Amino acid sequence: MSQGDDPDIAKPLLKWFHKHKRVLPWRATPRDPYRVWIAEIMLQQTQVATVIPYFEKWMQDFPTVAHLANASLDDVLKRWEGLGYYARARNAHKAAGVIHHELRDMLPNTTAGLMTLPGIGPYTAAAVASLAFDRDAAALDGNIKRVMTRLAGLKAPNTKLLQDLCTAALPSGKAGAFNEALMDLGATICTLKAPNCGKCPIRTQCKAYATGHPETYAGAKQRMARPRRGVVTLVLQSPSTRMLMIQRPARGLLGGLWQFPGVDAQSTDSSSGESLNRICAMVQAETSVPVLPDSLHYVGKITHAFTHFIQTRFVYVGSIVGDLPCAPEARWANEREIATIALTRSDSRILELLRTSLPSNRTMVE
Repeated sequence: MSQGDDPDIAKPLLKWFHKHKRVLPWRATPRDPYRVWIAEIMLQQTQVATVIPYFEKWMQDFPTVAHLANASLDDVLKRWEGLGYYARARNAHKAAGVIHHELRDMLPNTTAGLMTLPGIGPYTAAAVASLAFDRDAAALDGNIKRVMTRLAGLKAPNTKLLQDLCTAALPSGKAGAFNEALMDLGATICTLKAPNCGKCPIRTQCKAYATGHPETYAGAKQRMARPRRGVVTLVLQSPSTRMLMIQRPARGLLGGLWQFPGVDAQSTDSSSGESLNRICAMVQAETSVPVLPDSLHYVGKITHAFTHFIQTRFVYVGSIVGDLPCAPEARWANEREIATIALTRSDSRILELLRTSLPSNRTMVE
C-alpha cells in the first residue's frame, strides 16, 4: 500500500473492531470529552494496563475539568505520582485552568482549537476531536504508525506519508471508531514482536505480510546504552521526627516533585571516594540547613532507570540539632506528612530502604 493504492481497509477493520474491541474505562458511552482527554494524556508513552488504575483514581479525585482546575498543583502531582513524564500532569492542570476559566468548562471541539491548550499536540488533538466530537481527524500514535508502516511495506515509519495514508483511509463520520480500531489492532494483533497475522482483518492488503516476514517491518530498534549518573542523597533527621525535603524546580525532569536533598556524585560504582565536606557544603547552600559530615552514615543505594540515563543514589542518614529554618523550596516533614506530597519514585524507595536498614530508628513512623 502506497500513495495511489486503494486504501480500502475501513470496512474489514471496523467489522473486526465491533467484535474484538477492548473494554476500557474511558470508552464508556456517551463519550465524556474530559475523560477522553485525560485518558489520552495519560496514555502518552505509557501502557494501557498501567494507566487504568491511575485513570480511575484520577476520576475519583478530579471528576470534572472544574475539579482539576481548582485543585492545587501539589495535589495533581500527588495523584500522578509514579506515572512518570510529569510535564503531562503540569500541562493538564494548566489546560484545565484555561478550559474552566476561559472556555466555561467546554473543551474545544476541533483539532485546531485543542492544539491551543498546553500539552496537546497533533496526535492528542486528533484523537480527542475524533473520539469525543466525531470529527474526521486521523490520529497517529505508536500502534497506528506500526500498523500503517507494515501495511504500506515501509522499512521505517515516515510520519507525513503515514498521516496521509490514514487520512485517505478514514471513513467519514466514523473516524473515532477507525482510530480506535487501528490502536487496538496494533496493541493486540500487529504487535512489535511476533505479530499474529493470522487473526488480522486487513492482512490481505498488508505488504509486510505478503513478504512473509512482517516482524522485520517497524520492528524493535536496538536500544543505545544509557549513561550512568550518581547522586549522593542526604536524609537529614531532626529530634522532632522530621526529615528535610526539597522541591524540584517546576520546569524540567520531575518538575515540582519533592525529594531528599542531594549532590551529583563523583562515582557511580560505590559510595567511597566522595568528599562529605563538599557534599554537606552544597546541601547547605541549597537548603540553608547546616550539615556536619561527622553526623552522616551510609545506609545503601537505590538505582532508578530514566528514559535517557540510569541514576544511582547513595543514601546517607544524618541527625540535625533541631527543625532549623530552611530555604523557601525546602520543608521539614515527618513520614505521615511526606505521604501527602508528591515524591519521585526513587525517593519512595529510599523511604523503604530506611525502614529495612534502620528498624530501630524512632524517626521512621510505623
